[in-house]
Amino acid sequence: MVEFRAFTPSTAIPPETIAEFADRAPAGAAQMWRQYGAGAVGDDGFVRVIDPARGRQMLAGSLPLPESAVPMFTTGLGDVLMWTGSMFLLFTFRWGTLRFTPEGFTLDELTALLEDEPTLDRELQRQPYPAAVARDGVPAHEECFGFVPLLALGGPNEASNLQRMGLYEHIALITQMAGSPKPVGFLFAGDK
Repeated sequence: MVEFRAFTPSTAIPPETIAEFADRAPAGAAQMWRQYGAGAVGDDGFVRVIDPARGRQMLAGSLPLPESAVPMFTTGLGDVLMWTGSMFLLFTFRWGTLRFTPEGFTLDELTALLEDEPTLDRELQRQPYPAAVARDGVPAHEECFGFVPLLALGGPNEASNLQRMGLYEHIALITQMAGSPKPVGFLFAGDK
């Protein structure tokens, strides 16, 4: 059963969306969507639960999504975590990387790690997000901090180069300029 210590709701996820994605999502996802809806996980709003239908709609032009893909989470730095039927995939657009969990990694295991600060820094590469939040506040639900200039174009990985912007627009810009993320290895491999 998915439980968050801290959660800031943004909007409810419609029952018809939950019904549409429940069979494709990992065990516990439908319950999570009903109980929490879309919103920010943890104290700093870095990880966000998203409406999977909205996520698919907004990512359609940026990523080729197989029918089985269920976008589930985004981050305050424009990353996307999705389920594909047997594992979670983390698209870290800013770095151009795609990592995946070992098969059998559950939603309960994942969500327990989404509020663990060392894991957020190590696995989700959260830095320098906290410094940007201290300066500009937590981005809105469909916003993120994006690097200007993009990291792919030589921009530095520093909070001073982060600006608030539209999440999906930022993802589209990165994929147009730098291409889709490429597989590089496992996510949370040492945590299983």
